[in-house]
Amino acid sequence: MKELFAKCISHDSGIKGRIGGNPPQSIGEQIPDEYMFYATLVHPEKENIMLTILIHNNFETLIENNIYPSIAVKVIEHKYSEMGSNIHKAITNLPVNSISDYKEIQDNDFQFIKVGGEPRFIQYKDYYYEELERNGYSFFLQIDEEGYRQDMEYVFMYGALYLYKHNVTGKIIAGFWQYS
Repeated sequence: MKELFAKCISHDSGIKGRIGGNPPQSIGEQIPDEYMFYATLVHPEKENIMLTILIHNNFETLIENNIYPSIAVKVIEHKYSEMGSNIHKAITNLPVNSISDYKEIQDNDFQFIKVGGEPRFIQYKDYYYEELERNGYSFFLQIDEEGYRQDMEYVFMYGALYLYKHNVTGKIIAGFWQYS
């Protein structure tokens, strides 16, 4: 897959991808009790399909479970759905911002979303991705908090989340997250 990039931009209700706010209406029943809505991204390979990311609401659990297969981050693939009204699943300190359309060129120094190509790791340690690769997964995309807009909550401690895709089934999962 060729590299694509997206930016974190001011909220625009006409743009499908977003970070923060309430979860999409259509996935309300699929969110485990202890998880919160983080972001919903347009699937870069499938039209009108979204990837919604949920994170554990307990930071200690999130930090202790940051590498596959014990990662406290979930990815749900679903058809596009408007923002729901479930405020109890929103991260209150994370304001709603939109995620731009994907482009082939990164147009600033601060990377937010990078699809395809080689990941840009914060920590270059094999143990983060060895088991993923052994189980048939390859790097798919990363969300780097370096690319957030001003005054956003760093839920990954100014880090990055790495999503992986299964080479046979195409299933997208959270592989790991890192912080500096």
